[in-house]
Amino acid sequence: MELSRVSAKEYKNSFDVVFHVFNTVEFSELNSDKCESLHYLLFIDKKVRLGIVLGERENMLLSPFSAPFGGFTFVKSNTRLEYLEKAVKLLEDYASKTGFLIKISLPPSIYAPSFIAKEIGIFERSRFGVQHIDLNYQFETRDFFSYEECIDRSARKNLHNSFKQGFGFEKLNSESITDVERVYDVIRVNRESKGYPLRMSLQNVLNTIKVIKADFFILTHNAKDVAAAQVFHVAADVVQVIYWGDVPGYTELRAMNYLAYKVFEYYAASKIRWIDIGPSSENGIPNYGLCEFKENIGCSVSLKYTFSL
Repeated sequence: MELSRVSAKEYKNSFDVVFHVFNTVEFSELNSDKCESLHYLLFIDKKVRLGIVLGERENMLLSPFSAPFGGFTFVKSNTRLEYLEKAVKLLEDYASKTGFLIKISLPPSIYAPSFIAKEIGIFERSRFGVQHIDLNYQFETRDFFSYEECIDRSARKNLHNSFKQGFGFEKLNSESITDVERVYDVIRVNRESKGYPLRMSLQNVLNTIKVIKADFFILTHNAKDVAAAQVFHVAADVVQVIYWGDVPGYTELRAMNYLAYKVFEYYAASKIRWIDIGPSSENGIPNYGLCEFKENIGCSVSLKYTFSL
């Protein structure tokens, strides 16, 4: 097997399908200003077997460099272990040759269970070390049809309370700047009130939804926007909640319980299998409040590995 650094065009043409959107050339090029250069690497054994996109920044090569996760891209999901093993060894050699450190965050297992399990196993036996393991939460939409049985008594009480509040729920037009800004403003207020960073500007969102299919949802109460969700379609049967939240003053009305319920209901009626709610830890350290909320609304937990060399 050989490693070849190629152009964005050659890399794109090497894969008919990329199993999650954060590994696509389109997404990488859109965010290329967030690193010094992009390394498009192909792993070739008679033909292309695997690829990876690395962003160069501060003497490091990062996958992802501007996304929740990255990792290898495969031509076939049942890629043989020996190809992955050789590819990781070539990455090690590439790091030694270029003098860069490498950090790779893998997707949660719901995106490609067998392939990601192989990645974890091989990275763990390599010179790469586990930097941290994050807790990731997701909801499987088939569980929505017995939703109240999936959540505990206190969560059911909160949900039933939310049903009495007269909330309005609407999916907005993702092609309307006004509608996107309406959702963004709710998220911005939510983050500011909690002291959390909002890493995407409105312009970042508008640029990103040109290359990623996105849905925007709004929750109203007495004609006021009180909660919202921004969701990206990131894989064939997975959507990811990028941002959601409510404005101050509506916690007791259980606005977030109602919003989660309606978002789950919407995707349960579609062909989407998984709703990725994202991690509730940072650098492996859990946020207990977020973990509890996501478990209370019926989410299960998976592991998201970050390896470094």
